[in-house]
Amino acid sequence: MLLKPNKNANPDLTVMAVSSFLLKRIKKNRLETITELKLALLDNDKNSTSLIEPALEFLFLLGLIEYHTKNDLIEYTGP
Repeated sequence: MLLKPNKNANPDLTVMAVSSFLLKRIKKNRLETITELKLALLDNDKNSTSLIEPALEFLFLLGLIEYHTKNDLIEYTGP
């Protein structure tokens, strides 16, 4: 799980790549469940599903998403 890829890393299997994929989807729909995000990521690349939690944490730290525990929803809060 690298934030910055190196010469040995698969570019599609990095936290940055998965974060980008998730952000595009969340930004488009505004609200998503984690299950929907996992299924979309599974359809995109089945090897990257283990990076969903670090990617969501990264987006949260950047202030782009919020998690609503009551409804189990991820909301886009960015600009």
